[in-house]
Amino acid sequence: MANTYKWTINALDAKISHDSKDNVINTIHWGYSAVDNDDAAKTASSIGTHSVEYDADNFTEYDSLAEADVIGWLENGLDVDSMKASLDAQIALIKAPVNIIFRAPFPATTEE
Repeated sequence: MANTYKWTINALDAKISHDSKDNVINTIHWGYSAVDNDDAAKTASSIGTHSVEYDADNFTEYDSLAEADVIGWLENGLDVDSMKASLDAQIALIKAPVNIIFRAPFPATTEE
């Protein structure tokens, strides 16, 4: 199964001022999605937050921060292989479901 994965950065929480620095990022609100390469209609996604520790020696000013920097923090701090496996499993279930949901009305009704 071949899927394509994509990060979405939904928001960044920051301290307005910390250790004489402005806009110090402390939480990333992220989304991670997979799309089946054979059928783009089959997708799966996950969302979450990730805490970022302040590092005075490696601080990046918000105005210089790129999306790639934030994605790097996520990929260094999260188990991306496990996330991919979970998304792959979700897509596999979409392609070959093992459960079904039945809703009312029922196919056979009893008239009294």
